[in-house]
Amino acid sequence: MVGLVDGAVFRHESSLAGWMTGWVRHFVTLIFWRRMTTWVLALGALGACGPPPAYHHYRGEAMGTQVALTYAGCAGDVAAAVAHELQQVDAQLSTWRPDSEAARFNASAAGDWFPVSAPVAALAIEALALSRRSGGAFDLTVAPLVQLWGFGSEAPANGSAPSSEAVAAAMRRVGWRNLEARPDPPALRKRLAGLSLDFSAIGKGHGVDRVAERLEGLGCHSYLVDIGGEVRTLGLGPKGGSWRIGVEQPDGGAPRWVLRLSGQSAATSGDYRNFRMLDGRRLSHAIDPRAGQPVSHALASVTVVAARAAQADGLATAIQVLGPNAGWRFAQDERAAALLLVRGESGFEHRYTESMSQFLQP
Repeated sequence: MVGLVDGAVFRHESSLAGWMTGWVRHFVTLIFWRRMTTWVLALGALGACGPPPAYHHYRGEAMGTQVALTYAGCAGDVAAAVAHELQQVDAQLSTWRPDSEAARFNASAAGDWFPVSAPVAALAIEALALSRRSGGAFDLTVAPLVQLWGFGSEAPANGSAPSSEAVAAAMRRVGWRNLEARPDPPALRKRLAGLSLDFSAIGKGHGVDRVAERLEGLGCHSYLVDIGGEVRTLGLGPKGGSWRIGVEQPDGGAPRWVLRLSGQSAATSGDYRNFRMLDGRRLSHAIDPRAGQPVSHALASVTVVAARAAQADGLATAIQVLGPNAGWRFAQDERAAALLLVRGESGFEHRYTESMSQFLQP
C-alpha cells in the first residue's frame, strides 16, 4: 500500500517480523506536523462548503514500521491516547517481549485455559474463524515455521534453508485446530505441547483498529490511521473528498490504482518487501502453514478493503498464501473487495472482485 501527497510516493512495509525494533518505545517520539507530509494522504476533491475543519497530523514508529495519523474534530491529548493504546497492543500481542500475553501463552503448557485480555481472545476467535474458512491458509500457530525460516524474533543459525526434517519437526507444532479461544472469561488453550502463536499477519490491522476506535472515542469525525500501509479511514480528507490511497506496484513503479475510502479500511499483503535470500533463493515472508514453506507462486500483491483493518489484514494474508487461483476463488467466496496483482510474462496482470470496483480509481 502507498499514499500519495502532491506527487510524492511512500511505500508499504509489510513484515512478519513487525515487532523486531521494539515498536512502541519509538512511538513516544511522536511529532506534531503542522503541514501535510509524505506519510499521509489528503487528496480529497475540492468543493466543500464553508470553512474547512482543522486537520492535524502526527507521525511516529510502532510495530517496527511507520505510524501516521491525520484527523479532525478530536478533543484531548491525541498523542498520549494513541501511545497508550499501542502500548496496550504491544503488551498483548508482541512476540518480541517475553512478558506479553502472546509470549507468555507461547511458553505455557498445553491443556489448561490461559487467561488473556478480552481483545486478545476476540482476535484469536476471529483468526480461528478465518483459518476455518480458508482451509488453514491463515493460521496463528505458524510461529514455529516463521522462526525456522528466519522471519521471527530468533535469527537463523545459518544462511541455508532448513532441512526437510527440520520443516517436518516444526510442522508437528503447527495447526490451528490445536488452538481454542473463548470470550468469557477470555482465555486461550493449546491442545498440543509446543504450540505457539504469531499475530503478525493480523496484528498491524488490529493496531490500526484500536487507534481508530480511540480517535472516535475522542470525538474525531474524520481521520486516516496508517500503520505500515494498513489503513483505516473515517469521514473526509482535508480537501473535502474521500481519502485517496495509492496501491504500490510490486516493481516499485508509479501506482496505477488509487483507492477512494471513507469509513473503510485497507490492507496489502505482498511477497516483494519482506524477504530473505537463502541458498540463492529469494524467499517470501508469507509462509504457507499447510506446506511449511514460503509461498512461491505468481501472486505478487493483494489489497483488500473491509470495514475493519484487522479483517482486511487477515483476508489479504489468506489470499496471498492461497495464490492467484485459489486466492481468487476464496476472495469471491468471501465476497471480499480485493485487488490481485499477478506476475505475468509482460508485467503485472490485475484482477479485482466486483465489490472492489466501487473503491478503485484507475
